[in-house]
Amino acid sequence: MPHPNFERVARHITADAVRTALMEMVDIKSPTGEEAAMADYLAGRLRGVGFHTLLQEVSAGRPNAVSTRPGTGDGLNLLFTGHMDTSYSGDEDFLEGRGRGFRAQAVYEDGWIWGLGANNMKSGLAAALVALEAIAKEDIALRGDLALAGVVGEIEKAPIEEFQGESFAGYGTGSRYLVTHGVTADCAVLCEPTRLRICTGNMGCVWAKITAFGKMAHSAYKKQPGHENAIEKIHRIQTAVQEWIPGYGERNAFMGERPEATIAAIKGGLRWRLARNPVEASLYIDVRTVPGQTADQVKRDLRGIMNRLKDEIGETTLELYVNDPPTLIDENLPIVKSIQRAQEELGAGPADPIIRRPAADSTHFNRYDIPCAVYGPGGFSHPDAGTWMHAAGEHCSVENLVTAGRVYLAVVLDICNRLPSD
Repeated sequence: MPHPNFERVARHITADAVRTALMEMVDIKSPTGEEAAMADYLAGRLRGVGFHTLLQEVSAGRPNAVSTRPGTGDGLNLLFTGHMDTSYSGDEDFLEGRGRGFRAQAVYEDGWIWGLGANNMKSGLAAALVALEAIAKEDIALRGDLALAGVVGEIEKAPIEEFQGESFAGYGTGSRYLVTHGVTADCAVLCEPTRLRICTGNMGCVWAKITAFGKMAHSAYKKQPGHENAIEKIHRIQTAVQEWIPGYGERNAFMGERPEATIAAIKGGLRWRLARNPVEASLYIDVRTVPGQTADQVKRDLRGIMNRLKDEIGETTLELYVNDPPTLIDENLPIVKSIQRAQEELGAGPADPIIRRPAADSTHFNRYDIPCAVYGPGGFSHPDAGTWMHAAGEHCSVENLVTAGRVYLAVVLDICNRLPSD
């Protein structure tokens, strides 16, 4: 049964409350590298209900927003967390003409909120914010500390070649700083969109670059001896990688899911001088990984492909420039069981643990001994969208937000009133 104070506190977690919070967040532009206004919003809201707040500067103008309500000191400490940066700014040329779900301007229609960040992942932050405010408004005494950390730089971006600077500093920039600079807890809930399912596992990611080389020559003399075209070589590698991908997924199946590998970018040649033979071309590959895999296992697979083609295309190089490890926690941990129990008691759907495909900051918390379960609203498309979320634009159901907020509240009342020995 829910905690005796549950209904009294839950009366604050209303459709109006979560809708207002999420729409205000969506209206705050916060692309990677420009999260300060969102940090001010989160800290200001929780400071207003008595939380201790800290703007933890990760780099110039990029603070994590950390808000804490101390308990009596003898209970389990619980951290809710989520990233403040959005997948885009909304102003990119390639978004021209796209729908309302790609702009940092909230639109409410028939129980759904549309706008950039409405799904990933201001939805989870809004639900957690309203739940934590409700605890403070009712002045509920807790044994353990209760905290919310909005972090910078989670979106799957990484600096490479000419793409440098804060706008490319993603993949856990804020969470790594958080856990190495004094923010601790006994357990955490990462409020990423999961369709209200519990993720005890999360796939990791390796980004690899394979480069092939040609010889400088005039394009008009292609038939001359010794002519080597780097783009033609990289296409041979691409074909071999595509043939490798299905077996890679089969060999590494985990929790009913198969990791993917995607040829995500190609670069080569001199676009401004097509009269010259391309002397260098590169293939960029996104490889998802599952718990138990390492980056070096992926590296060996890719090198095997390159070595098999060596006699045909000559020397090639391999570079890894992202390694975001997969992660897995024990499904019997108190934080997992607490979410499961809350789901069942509140009618929030299936409670079986799953593995999540997109990268998530849970890997950083788990590696610093803060067991982190991933659970949040969003992650599914409007029934009339006609396509997947990433194509339709971001949106989230208000009903889903209310359910998540109520589950978060039940978890707080359970975990933060436990002793470490429980």
